[in-house]
Amino acid sequence: MKVLLSLLVFCASLAWAGPVPPSPFEKSAQQALPSSQEIGAYLAVLDELSPRARLVELGKSAGGRPIEALLMSNSDDFLTGFAPQQGKPTVMLLGSQHGNEPSSAEAIQLLARQLVMGEHHELLDKLNLVLVAMANPDGRDLSSRYNATMDNTNIDYVALNAGETRLLVDALHTFQPDVVYDAHESGIWKRILTKEQGYLTDVDAQFDMGNNPNIDGELRTYTEQYLLPALLERVSTAGLPAVRYRGEITDIKQSVARGGLGITNLRNYAAMQGRISILVENRLDNKQGSYDSPRNIVERVRKQLLSMEQMLRLIADEADRVTRLSRQARQRWRSAADDGQILWMGVGFEVNKHEPVVSLPLVRMEDGKRKMHSFSNHDAIAAEEPVKLAAAYGITREQARMADWLRRHHITFEVLEAPRRVTIERLVIERLAVQPKARPGVREKLQAVVRTSPQSAELKAGDLLVPTDQPMGPLAALMLDPRSANSLYQESEWNWLAEGEFPVFPVITP
Repeated sequence: MKVLLSLLVFCASLAWAGPVPPSPFEKSAQQALPSSQEIGAYLAVLDELSPRARLVELGKSAGGRPIEALLMSNSDDFLTGFAPQQGKPTVMLLGSQHGNEPSSAEAIQLLARQLVMGEHHELLDKLNLVLVAMANPDGRDLSSRYNATMDNTNIDYVALNAGETRLLVDALHTFQPDVVYDAHESGIWKRILTKEQGYLTDVDAQFDMGNNPNIDGELRTYTEQYLLPALLERVSTAGLPAVRYRGEITDIKQSVARGGLGITNLRNYAAMQGRISILVENRLDNKQGSYDSPRNIVERVRKQLLSMEQMLRLIADEADRVTRLSRQARQRWRSAADDGQILWMGVGFEVNKHEPVVSLPLVRMEDGKRKMHSFSNHDAIAAEEPVKLAAAYGITREQARMADWLRRHHITFEVLEAPRRVTIERLVIERLAVQPKARPGVREKLQAVVRTSPQSAELKAGDLLVPTDQPMGPLAALMLDPRSANSLYQESEWNWLAEGEFPVFPVITP
């Protein structure tokens, strides 16, 4: 039946000389944003119309709305069993993690429709696609940054409090993408910059990739030195000025850096697992502007679609290298340090000594003229407190709760059935430095000053042992170690940091 429908669609496209069927957004004459239910129904239609498509429900949002992935592939093995293929990257595209940034959800539907119609056929020859048009359907229907229970799922990738975040983490492990593309919009109107200082930001597309210094060394070098510059060039050449992400400019007097270094965001969380991870922030136009469509939504969707298409073409051209580096990193993580096994517990931004000041454009509200402004440039990444990756981590507190958290992350662990004598690195917190402001680039609220000493210890029955010789091992270490700026204990519901011996510690000899 799907084959027959696909032939009918193809014939219809020849007769109509246009896209069939139109998306709900197109049906509204590009004036009204459809609901999450309408988008879901449209994705189901595309599933029925094409043998190259399969709609998979990932689960339900906090508000009970379906979160779905539309798989697009020429491979039956991928569509039915999600099996990775040699030299053929799997690319996961996520739209609207923030529900009030809707253009990416519309662009993903348009991309899917084009693929169903046989356009971009060369992409499906080289790529398997996982299209999540609405990562936050509650936010979509509520026109909110948050889900129905007011969780900001975009920064929840350590604590995993929100069901939506857990579903996306599950999807990473189900589909094993080599590339993760997270599409956002960035408003040009800022409270201080615009309302008090009279300027709007001036950027059409800005991109960043996983930048935490603990990402696999070879993968990070490739994305930083080749893939990101190549993507900026392609998008710019296609007519959309693209720049490296400079973060949110909210005040003329601030410094600028890059996208955050923390693993609470999807970009670094996915990259720490050995995946090429790309962030795009396209322009979210001012509400008070005069446009041909509401808040310039037609143009915003066009920019998102162009950005996605250029990214996919680049990944298709780089298919062999992308799959080799990504799958190699997932099989065996190697840091950029000489011995390949060093984790940096302290990370943040500092002044770029080679380029301490950068000039960036802003638009003056009073006359709409573009003006360059100088900003202190803090985009140099500081990596501090090197720690050799231990063989395992022992957990001696709230073991059942910790076990549930580890399962949510798909981290393998052992529950001891009997006491076991091990050699550990004893961690004693001597003092806590309260950060008046979170360290730039991460969400570190308390900095633990820790004294270490090797010793023999006995783990009890029921204690947990988390080996680091697993794909999630380095990421687990960064989340479990109290010295880490990215640790679980920076999250309010895991407030374990206190002076004295810490109940989670590296195990040297399990």
